[in-house]
Amino acid sequence: MSEKEYDDETTVDSLADFAEYRSRMRNERADLIEELIQDGFEQGHFDNLPGKGKPLNLNKNPYAADMELANELLKENDLPPVWILQRNEILAKVARLRAEIERQWTWHQREFGVASVNKDRLTISWDDYCLKWIEEIAELNKAIDAFNLKRPFENMEIFKLTIENELKRANAPRWLR
Repeated sequence: MSEKEYDDETTVDSLADFAEYRSRMRNERADLIEELIQDGFEQGHFDNLPGKGKPLNLNKNPYAADMELANELLKENDLPPVWILQRNEILAKVARLRAEIERQWTWHQREFGVASVNKDRLTISWDDYCLKWIEEIAELNKAIDAFNLKRPFENMEIFKLTIENELKRANAPRWLR
């Protein structure tokens, strides 16, 4: 056997040995780690860990790993995220608008029923309120669009308002006649 042949065989054997070594290390490493953990338990290394005996905190948000610190700071200081503040602000404005429509409709309906002379003034007053609410609804819809683009969850969508639907909610007509 020439020297070159001997080197080739040695290389082939050493590659086979290396592959066997790597395979054995993978299996033995898992066993080694388990043995080290078990030894640690037996020697009491895990007895005085912080939080031992307390329940695990399972309230972590798995979707916000990159925002974990920010969310934790907000939670510790009882501050909601900005998108929740925006949503609450929009919903409060919608509630105020609906309450105003209800209040004005009740007043106009009552006055229109008992008025004999000022019906035209009441009709104009009601129309003025409706025009004002149309402008408010347009502004609210802009805020709703901006919020809906930023909301993190699909079920948090706020639907746009229309004057027709808001008047229907209060059982009020668009035109007072």
